[in-house]
Amino acid sequence: MTPAPGRSRGFTLLELMTTITIVAVLLAIGVPSMRSMIQRNRVSSANNDLAASIAYARTTAINRGQLVSMCPSADGNSCTSAGQDFEPGWIVYTYPAGAASANKAYDSSTATLLRAVDQRTGVSIHALQSQVITFGLQGQLRPGTALVFLTCARSGDSGIGTSTTMAPGNRLDVNGSGSTNTRLLAPSAPCDS
Repeated sequence: MTPAPGRSRGFTLLELMTTITIVAVLLAIGVPSMRSMIQRNRVSSANNDLAASIAYARTTAINRGQLVSMCPSADGNSCTSAGQDFEPGWIVYTYPAGAASANKAYDSSTATLLRAVDQRTGVSIHALQSQVITFGLQGQLRPGTALVFLTCARSGDSGIGTSTTMAPGNRLDVNGSGSTNTRLLAPSAPCDS
């Protein structure tokens, strides 16, 4: 049996316009929240990587019985001179056995590179102190001054990020014994002081 001739199948102009309108509204709602989620994940990931490197440096100092240091590094082979911006990356290194000095910049001829962490994009990671971070043989900071790191999302490739309601920044505190604590920054809190 052959079907009876009838109307053509397809969408009417009204149905097509209604579908396009609904899709546009859903995109207008979904895209900004997706952008905020990506920024929150970048901030959290960068903060977790920094905390993991600090824990690694501390544990390695205890296990090896040697001083272990960490500093910002743009190339993975030397400490940057500024010493406060960690988003270009950082390195963890140890001194030769029996070395009694701490807080020295990495020197490939005398120190051993343990870990190099690459650049972080879309975030600013700012240390409030400008010094090489060193952990002693019992995992304590040398000197015992507490450290603070601020990680915030940013829209450009450089500069200090901002803490917002949609993508709050993180504050990572390292106390004199070397243990860490992370908390969220308040919206509009400064990410560099």
